[in-house]
Amino acid sequence: MKREKILARVLPSDLIGRTRETEALLRHAAGKNRSSALLLLSAPGLGTSEILRQTYDRLFHSQNETLPVYFSFKNSGETDRETASRFARAFLQQTVAFRRKDARILDFVGDPDELSQLAVPSDGYWTDRLIEALESETDDHVFVQNCFGAPFRALASGARSFVMFDDLSESGLFDEIQKIFAGADVPFVLAGNRRFVFESAISGKTRLDDAEILRLEPLDFADSGLLAENLSQKYDVKINEQTRDLIAVQFDANPTFINFLFQAAAENGAHLDTFHRVEQTYTDEIFGGRIAKYFEGIFDEISADAETQKSIVGLLFEALTIQKEKAPVASWKKRLNLNESDFRRAIAILNAREIIRLTTNRVEVMSENVCLCDYLRGRFRLESAAESRALVVGEMLAESLKRAPQSMAKFYRRSSAIGLRELLSVFDCQELPAALLDYAKFKEKYKGLEPAEIAEKLANETEKIVLPQIVYTAHTAAFYPPIEKLTEKERSAVALGFEESKYTDEDETVWIAAEIDSKLEASAEVTEFWCDRLEMVAHVCNFARYKLWLIAPEGFSPEALNSLASRNALGSSRKQVDLLIETLGAHDLLKEKPQADEYEMIIPMGEDTEMIAVHALEEIARRHHFAPKAITQIKTALVEACINATEHSLSPDRKIYLKFTIDAEKIVIAVSNRGLRLADKKTREIEPDEGRRGWGLKLMKKLMDEVKLETVDDGTCVILTKYLNRES
Repeated sequence: MKREKILARVLPSDLIGRTRETEALLRHAAGKNRSSALLLLSAPGLGTSEILRQTYDRLFHSQNETLPVYFSFKNSGETDRETASRFARAFLQQTVAFRRKDARILDFVGDPDELSQLAVPSDGYWTDRLIEALESETDDHVFVQNCFGAPFRALASGARSFVMFDDLSESGLFDEIQKIFAGADVPFVLAGNRRFVFESAISGKTRLDDAEILRLEPLDFADSGLLAENLSQKYDVKINEQTRDLIAVQFDANPTFINFLFQAAAENGAHLDTFHRVEQTYTDEIFGGRIAKYFEGIFDEISADAETQKSIVGLLFEALTIQKEKAPVASWKKRLNLNESDFRRAIAILNAREIIRLTTNRVEVMSENVCLCDYLRGRFRLESAAESRALVVGEMLAESLKRAPQSMAKFYRRSSAIGLRELLSVFDCQELPAALLDYAKFKEKYKGLEPAEIAEKLANETEKIVLPQIVYTAHTAAFYPPIEKLTEKERSAVALGFEESKYTDEDETVWIAAEIDSKLEASAEVTEFWCDRLEMVAHVCNFARYKLWLIAPEGFSPEALNSLASRNALGSSRKQVDLLIETLGAHDLLKEKPQADEYEMIIPMGEDTEMIAVHALEEIARRHHFAPKAITQIKTALVEACINATEHSLSPDRKIYLKFTIDAEKIVIAVSNRGLRLADKKTREIEPDEGRRGWGLKLMKKLMDEVKLETVDDGTCVILTKYLNRES
């Protein structure tokens, strides 16, 4: 029996921005990595479990020789023997379901003996031996080894598995699993919070030093927006472009919290189409919604004692609002008054769940996590300060509303940053025209010229500058935190290197760079201010030899240039930096790939209205320089997709939803409709009649490079792809 979703909680089309990770897991399952071990490392809430579940479904549906096994640990309340027994049962059940090609077996609740009766004959021997070992073994340690050794019993009988361990926490079984699986010919994944999994894998009695590492990063801004749009449709919660972007920024692209927000809005019958509505729903979440319960779960895991939790929250709040710096671990232990074991466990959980950042002997709150900080402030004010709930909620809502436009402004400024750290990192003793960095020379010779003329003249430039060889770069805030009060960290950088790569004290140099704001040429006053700030960085860090480099959008006034010259500093315009990037060949490193253009339209079904879509498509394709032959093919495929939607969907709203996405490589057309889904009726190829109707999928597949059919919650989506430079 084929189910759309087996273990996955969402459809594959709703798993946004995780193609790379899923494909990496599939390659590992196929044994294409050098190591049998893979560590899937993730910050909390980034969707690790769903990626593993989606991978399981892909492998189950493909029915290749590798049988997928997914197992999730529990954080507490289970003995090692109970966990091992649960794994053995899960392994047996998933094996039988896969071999029988019947996902319904995963819902089976009978005992292992009954499950073994469903096993295919070739698996009968090892499944019987496994059950015998489980029923007769009384020694807990041997029992655990027998249970987690199940994949090797299967392998000995020719059944190769791919085991995905999820939600690994402070369980003592981590070392045991490493010991059992290390070096074996069974590909496996250890997934969980990155700090715990990584530290555990490279320590302990059995170390996985050769393990492959797959890091799960937050969604990028575009994918976060796409997730918000999908959830908006799923939950029928209205958003607009402004609130979509706010949600992506405020939740730092965390898919779990973004989901929480939309679920809360749907339950309350609210929309998220204004900043006020977003922040109202968010504030409700902080004071008792899913976000609050998420953080409460972490504190409950540490201790069920209310006073202990209150003390921990108080310390975290104090670190956020009073200390605002790393505190000694010893002071935390003294304040919490816990025994050594409980204190170490509490600190370990807070660190693994990324509530704090723990170094050798210092503790720091993750102050960049907006949701965490708001939760801590709210809980402290209600529990410890005993303030009125109405007052606390009202004031925090007001603060969130004031913060929203500020957050977006900061995001836009950060997004427009050059990428100084990355640019400095490619400096490697290149000899370049001095006019690329010196605004005075550039203004005199090149300002106002056409790009082609500038490039020609620069090629013949005789006055040169030699860049240093940079060996290390970091944001300036990493060296001098106070500078973050003046500018976003992405807009300033420190680069350590050598003038001529001689690696001597005399050759050592440091470049300190910053982007500054000015609508016109930067004034002397602004220039002096920033030179003072960057020189402060040099003095605090005891840099003996350094070079200051300022970048202003429109360059610098004559007075400002004099100020720069007096400090032996460089000043450049944004135009110069763009030319510098091109000259150094650093464009791919610094510039994001241009986003695809998108066009959307809705047409009614029937009366040849698909021709309206065809005319729009033709205009779009011509604008993006598709060849006439390709345009004709795309138009014909689009007509067939629209006709199929009209004739076979029984759509209740009689509408077709079209989305054209075009980038430098391809055009992708999504044709969606409500009504009967592919799973609701038997799909068949329709034989062509004497007219143009009835060619169906066969014709679409012939005309396009790729054709995909996806069932969505209430209808069908046909995705047509044509590549720009592929021969038709």
